[in-house]
Amino acid sequence: MSESNNTPVTIAAVVGSLRKDSFNRAVFNAARDLMPHGVTLVEAAIVDVPLFSQDIEEAGDPDSVTTLKEAVSAADALVIFTPEYNRSIPGVTKNVVDWLSRPFFAGPIAAKPVGIVAASPGGGDAAGCRGHLAQAAAGAAGNVYEASLGIASVANALTDGDLADEEVRAAIADWAVGFVSFVREGSAA
Repeated sequence: MSESNNTPVTIAAVVGSLRKDSFNRAVFNAARDLMPHGVTLVEAAIVDVPLFSQDIEEAGDPDSVTTLKEAVSAADALVIFTPEYNRSIPGVTKNVVDWLSRPFFAGPIAAKPVGIVAASPGGGDAAGCRGHLAQAAAGAAGNVYEASLGIASVANALTDGDLADEEVRAAIADWAVGFVSFVREGSAA
């Protein structure tokens, strides 16, 4: 990939909430529409990914894990959309990072640009979750984009399940431009 702004970029996305109508799914849907020209955001499904266990891994990755790893490997970058639970990472999100870290320092997340977007229905911007997730992704050898995006009071930004608030949409679009620049700069280095 060159540093040209016209170079196509494919970004794998993980939505770290299993609820069909989750707030973070609404943020992902909006982000998919707000990506810069030439950038495709593709969801990597996690609904059937089991809890990480070395016993399962040694028996051979289940199909759901293989599919997840292949999607992330094939992409130029990874964005994790996650809720914040108890000021930290939900188990679902952390489990995905654990699987993507395997084999250790050689898993699909290794050296991959990783962006973090966290939305909370509360008044906070999910800073605890974003910090912990950045630490976990970096520990898994991911190349974490320092400027994560936190969205507070996300429920107030939704209309009929869609993210309609123009300020929040603008924040996502601005963040996406920065993240894509980070991806392109890293691939040009």
